[in-house]
Amino acid sequence: MFKQILVPVDGSDYATNAAKKALVIAQKHDSKITLLHVINHSQLFSMGAPQSLPLITDHMIDGAIKGAEKILEDTKEAIGAREIEVETRIEWGTPAQVIINLARNQACDLIVMGSRGLSKMSGLFLGSVSDRVAKVAPCPVMLIKE
Repeated sequence: MFKQILVPVDGSDYATNAAKKALVIAQKHDSKITLLHVINHSQLFSMGAPQSLPLITDHMIDGAIKGAEKILEDTKEAIGAREIEVETRIEWGTPAQVIINLARNQACDLIVMGSRGLSKMSGLFLGSVSDRVAKVAPCPVMLIKE
């Protein structure tokens, strides 16, 4: 039933718990898991003033990529998937839109994600990533609240 499961991760406990739940589902359905970390380019580039941006862009990009790789590595280690194929991906963009597009382009059967991420307050003002994904995703979305 669920052959391709997409799990967006951001380093939060919610995301790690979602990945653990996805593993249980994947084991039952012999599924493939894609762990996805989205580097939000709008937040990344808002850290520097426009005139200083060319001087700090390479450093910021390298740091963001290393951080993303660490999050994916830590999540993969936390779920301990041995017999299930787990792919890791790093993408740039607006998280909700990247998740929705990847789910559509990879014909995902299920998205499993935390109901909250690292920024608990931003969801109150802007609408959370999980809320936007749940409303627009081309497949079922399982939100993990613990």
